[in-house]
Amino acid sequence: MDLFRFLPENFFSILASKNKRIYASLIMETFKIYENGSILGIDKKIVVDELVHFLDTNTYSYTQEDEDKDDDEANPNTNRELANFVLRKMEECGWIYVDVTNDYVEVLNFSDAGITVCEALGQITPIYYEDGTETELSKDEYQGYIYTIYSLLNNKDNIEYSVIMQEVYRNTKLLIRAIRRLDSRLKDYIKMVFMETDPHELMENLIRYREDFVENGYAKLKMGDNINRYRLRIISRLEEYQSSEEIMNVVAMGYNKKSEAENLMRANRDIDEMIDVFNSLDDFITEIDEKNRTYVNSTINKIKFLISEDDNIIGKLNKILKYVHNENKLNHTDKAMRLVNTGIHLDENRAISEASLYTPRGSYKHNFNLLLDDSRLTGFDIETDFFDSYQAPYREDEITLYLEENFKDDKLVGSDLIKYDTNMHDCMLAIYAILFTLENENMYEIIILNNKIKNAHLSMRDFIIRRRLEDVR
Repeated sequence: MDLFRFLPENFFSILASKNKRIYASLIMETFKIYENGSILGIDKKIVVDELVHFLDTNTYSYTQEDEDKDDDEANPNTNRELANFVLRKMEECGWIYVDVTNDYVEVLNFSDAGITVCEALGQITPIYYEDGTETELSKDEYQGYIYTIYSLLNNKDNIEYSVIMQEVYRNTKLLIRAIRRLDSRLKDYIKMVFMETDPHELMENLIRYREDFVENGYAKLKMGDNINRYRLRIISRLEEYQSSEEIMNVVAMGYNKKSEAENLMRANRDIDEMIDVFNSLDDFITEIDEKNRTYVNSTINKIKFLISEDDNIIGKLNKILKYVHNENKLNHTDKAMRLVNTGIHLDENRAISEASLYTPRGSYKHNFNLLLDDSRLTGFDIETDFFDSYQAPYREDEITLYLEENFKDDKLVGSDLIKYDTNMHDCMLAIYAILFTLENENMYEIIILNNKIKNAHLSMRDFIIRRRLEDVR
């Protein structure tokens, strides 16, 4: 297959440049606008206005491409100029084409290749429309495939068994592909836990994970009634087909092998494969359950460590190692080690004298007599601050009280709590409130917003915490 018989040579160049992130975002935004337009296309001016609004409400920076140095239009100074420039790039690369009507109105349409690739990209990152819906199949694809299979197999009036089996097999393959994509996305999230060192990014990833993976993917597969309601019936119907010689002969006619025996063998093999798929769904859900717990617990624990690492020795050593690692990437290893050595002096020749009274520490056995006994503290007045210093920095009861005090109409908006001059203690309370919310998803839900919260101590995405409806008294 010659792919570039159907695609322009420079089709993918727009996604392989310095500004690939802004190009990709504007391509998908344009596709969303286009899908909501007329079947015959959409006025280019409307698209430009919508893209300007999109750029005004999101933070993107554009860097002039090397190949565009002599192009006066390739250095946009406003969002409107940038929107027009990107649309021109999309047209040059074959993603869209623009026709001019008799009334001199420019009408934008996506090319066949542009539509196909945007639909594929929408499967990786769902497109959200104004009414809250997503790209087709990104939200209910598991139930859709399973219900289609169930309906085909249980339609008593349809005796086109060959056609039915081809459609059932095709939908089963699509279900497998969707499940593998779900598993792959979870592995990507787990990998990000180890790579990411910014606690705010980890929190955003965790919130995004709940929206993208759990609520719109895994929960649909696990909690939807289609699995338990239809799975066993699908298996039974496939076994009934396989046990009927008459049906299997009709099914085999849909295969184009050399002999009837080969066609029948292929039909039986495909049905066995489909039965195995539906029998293994429970094992898959169990495995995903374990990966889900691993990701959530690992992320929350790492966030808690990162936001408190400045207060412990491990955190300070971690910063030193990060500094040396980053300098080593820049080939500044000697400089980094000289700077570290000035702050930490390690005497390699230091030794303990034989005459020293030091003796190695022996094995330690826990002695219950060492435990503090309240009865022995009679007459001593110990400040509560002393005990507080040995407790967790932000306790669950403190966070619960913080949430209750700040809820307004059963919701809490991050930007209402964190202003530019908000002190670090209150900022940390807000961060721990997010973590507490994520750990107690049966009581609260969190929504991440596009606008940024800017504070003297940190910068993070705005958020809304809501009580779950069933918990509202």
